[in-house]
Amino acid sequence: MRAADALVDILKTEGVKFVSTLPGDDILPIFDALHENGRVKLILTRHEQATVYIADGYARSTGEVGVAMVTKGPGRCNAFTAIVNAFTDCVPLVVIFGHSSRQHLAKGMLQEVPYLDTFQTMAKWTFSVPSAERIPEVFRRAFTLARSGRPGPVIIEVPQDISMAQAEIPPYFKTRRVRFGPDPDDVDKLIELLQGAKRPLIYVGRGALWSGATDALVQVAETYALPVMATLPAKGAMPEDHPLCLGLGGYPRAVYSTGQSRKFAEEADLVIALGCSFRQHATSSWLPKPAHAKLVQVDIDAAELHKNYPADLVVLSDIQLFLRALLSQGKEKLAVYRQGMAADVAAEIKELKNKWLASWNPRLTSDEVPMNPYRACWDLTHQLDAKKTILLHDAGVTRAYVSHHYEALNPLGFIGFGGTSAMGWSTPAAMGAKLGNPDKTVVNFTGDGSFGMTGMEIETAARNDIRTLTVILNNESLGASRETLHERFKGHEIGISLRGDYAGVARALGAFGERISRPQELQPALQRALAHPGPAVLEIAVKPLEPRPWRSDTGV
Repeated sequence: MRAADALVDILKTEGVKFVSTLPGDDILPIFDALHENGRVKLILTRHEQATVYIADGYARSTGEVGVAMVTKGPGRCNAFTAIVNAFTDCVPLVVIFGHSSRQHLAKGMLQEVPYLDTFQTMAKWTFSVPSAERIPEVFRRAFTLARSGRPGPVIIEVPQDISMAQAEIPPYFKTRRVRFGPDPDDVDKLIELLQGAKRPLIYVGRGALWSGATDALVQVAETYALPVMATLPAKGAMPEDHPLCLGLGGYPRAVYSTGQSRKFAEEADLVIALGCSFRQHATSSWLPKPAHAKLVQVDIDAAELHKNYPADLVVLSDIQLFLRALLSQGKEKLAVYRQGMAADVAAEIKELKNKWLASWNPRLTSDEVPMNPYRACWDLTHQLDAKKTILLHDAGVTRAYVSHHYEALNPLGFIGFGGTSAMGWSTPAAMGAKLGNPDKTVVNFTGDGSFGMTGMEIETAARNDIRTLTVILNNESLGASRETLHERFKGHEIGISLRGDYAGVARALGAFGERISRPQELQPALQRALAHPGPAVLEIAVKPLEPRPWRSDTGV
């Protein structure tokens, strides 16, 4: 059979629902195979960066491998930022690269540059398929690597002469994620530490979401009376309406953090970090670790252990399997030791949470015009059914405005990102999330600067009937840079001002578009947008300069 047809059969066997792509001559044989097969949808985008972002959003919202395909030359270059963004946030992707036929290599073929070498440090594996017969072997390895251990993107190059070749293709079987549990001795050591702790705390990162650990996390928290705080990418790993959930937090202190999380982190004498990388925002640029606290670090990737902070105990394990082992091994000693403590911990969290929210109330209910962005996000998100919604955010100030007070009630119901924080990610990523979760309301919050990066993909959504809602917080500037200029450079505003009628752009691209300027207009506009049968854009005029939480939070 033709190798391109075998490749499409492999994608179908792996459960791939769609391939996001933009054509080039080297990948057209695979386009033809997608047409002939008819079982894997092709999503044509307007830019290769968005091609990968759509697959990325699908992967983050489903936990499954997303698949994108890009052509050689500038196609690969355009995809670079999106692949790096997925790599730093551990997103399982298989990205198919096209390439010229091998018999013409080194002759000066159009767009012939060794691009694959450029991506080697930004992917779990890069490989060029050497023969049609090896396609099943290569893609079996690619899907296994993408989803196992620490997830990440894998890049497979398929030269045009390979995809067009006729060959005897070996059979293919679906792969699965391979994972491993902890050393029982390490779990026993943690139980001993918990028995001696007075203020223990669980700090959960994105690794818990990738392992599907929410049910086990809730059970551990309830059984052993352990409060839980989460990094921004892990928001929702613990339902945020749970009495033992502290919401956003970090250790020693995060820039995205609730008041109650900060207090518990400051007073903790034992911190159990699950799938956390201790990056800049989660540590406020690596503040010193408190001397009075012990740190236990659990991660699927050995390279993360003892990274940035020395741990008193490290455990190499899948997070869900670790939590199950802790429940099993601690059911006699630990459950009895901490019995009856959960109610007191929950009461303390509730009191601190109420006090923290009260300190924010003036901004969350402000009637000022231009609108306070916290008020805009607060009002809009409270009109959504969090159980049936997937919420995404973009880079810069928008991330802070929408994430700080929104309660994520489901795992993967809030899709946070930030390792690279590439502007423009959320609009196409929301489309991928909707393709993976057609029964959910999918909403992404972005800024006017970020929308400028990928806003043309609204046409992609309209053409493919992908019903997402994009909320643009328009402060007519690049807000994070404006804030920094005012803080560090005497308010000298240069190179940050923007203008545009983005609701009008949305309408021109085939979507619903409406601009809002007053708080009283928020609720009826949202209802009109959600009632529209296709993609919708709400453009909200907000204050040009409103500090992010860590610069203005009064705490508890």
